[in-house]
Amino acid sequence: MKIKTATINDAKEMHRIHTSAVHTTCKDFYTERQIQAWLEGRSPEGYYEGINNGEMYVAEDDGKIIGFGHAIPGEVIAIFVDPTFHKKGMGKRLLDYGLHIASQNHKKIKIESTINAESFYKKYGFVKIKDDVFIKQGIKIPIIVLEYSTTSPTT
Repeated sequence: MKIKTATINDAKEMHRIHTSAVHTTCKDFYTERQIQAWLEGRSPEGYYEGINNGEMYVAEDDGKIIGFGHAIPGEVIAIFVDPTFHKKGMGKRLLDYGLHIASQNHKKIKIESTINAESFYKKYGFVKIKDDVFIKQGIKIPIIVLEYSTTSPTT
């Protein structure tokens, strides 16, 4: 598996993975209406800005995209893995790549996580800051805001 900067040609597959991952991993944590509202209006073109800014990256296995991430200094915006590759270390590798980007000139890194992914991020050192919501199509969608410190705590 290799991780590389995403290109416009990757957007369609990124969109497929994003949609599939949300439907698969969020179904036990969010209502169907919340998931529909969250994904409504999404398209491959929605990734173009992040791709053009060099903020998005993809994980490939034998030339097939199996996951992607989005990070900027100070924040990991997204990590999504094709559900058929869950529990195989891909999320951790994408997170590590994103943390490298996000830690540029930042000691604290933020992520807004789905409820179902909270334990994943905590496992890798993120600490919950607060519960929050975002509103899409008039529907409240709960999220968790977490933070990662790039410095070791002093004793």
